[in-house]
Amino acid sequence: MIIKTEAELNVARTFCNEPFHYFTISELVKKAGISRTWAYKVLDKFKKFNMLIEDRKSYKFDFSNIICKRLKLFFDSEFIMSSKLKDKIVNITEGLIYECKPASVVLVGSVAVGKEKETSDIDFLVISNKREVPLLKENVNIILMNKSEFEKKYFKGDDFIVSSLSFGKIIYDEEYFIRFYEKPLPVFSSEIIQEKIDYCRNLRNRIVHLARSDMDLAKEELLNLALQCARIILLRNRIIPPTKHEIASVVRKYNKNIAKVLDDLMKDKKVSKEKMLEYLRVCEEII
Repeated sequence: MIIKTEAELNVARTFCNEPFHYFTISELVKKAGISRTWAYKVLDKFKKFNMLIEDRKSYKFDFSNIICKRLKLFFDSEFIMSSKLKDKIVNITEGLIYECKPASVVLVGSVAVGKEKETSDIDFLVISNKREVPLLKENVNIILMNKSEFEKKYFKGDDFIVSSLSFGKIIYDEEYFIRFYEKPLPVFSSEIIQEKIDYCRNLRNRIVHLARSDMDLAKEELLNLALQCARIILLRNRIIPPTKHEIASVVRKYNKNIAKVLDDLMKDKKVSKEKMLEYLRVCEEII
């Protein structure tokens, strides 16, 4: 048996939870909760099974190795089955498999990283040739794309695809999605950033029109705009955008103004037209 000790289990889980990250010994000690002596022992054992890629004394799993692939699937399943939403996730997945005949079903978003709120949606990436998804319950989002669409977005460095690969939990896979762990994580392209900027400019104009007739909807769209602007900042700094509930704390290092806008809008309180214009100006400076 390859995994025999708790230390080996913890190190393997660490590699699988962040499949593209190269860990130093110090990082492994902290993340896996083990001593440096044990870290070296575990790495030596994994090297004997050709499970590691090394780069300047930092290590990650080599997912071209079937052992690493199977461990990734195991730990993703463990995460899902320990979730308080496991029954709902499993039932929805069974319906998606029956209706869509997918190549892959991946849990993404806040639920996939254990950061969900009571009002959070459950988000699924479904890779299938089907054009439509079945009708599902409230608070469930299905992002449907075929293999060609997925691969095109992958090579462009689309932030949703990068985030899905980095944080997603594989629920069902016909050896398609997991093969992308053998490749390097794509770099965010200038094309992707420009697409987001164009989207934000159009959204800004929509908010101005909405503010004249529907302030509640305008505020909802303003939050979306602020989130997208924060993502643009992070993409420019080569940072994988986190879930919307974490993005304010991450972007604060780079832009305190947009972080404050997000904090205010997330509090779900009334926003005056004057405040809305102030928030729009902050977003305009970014785009």
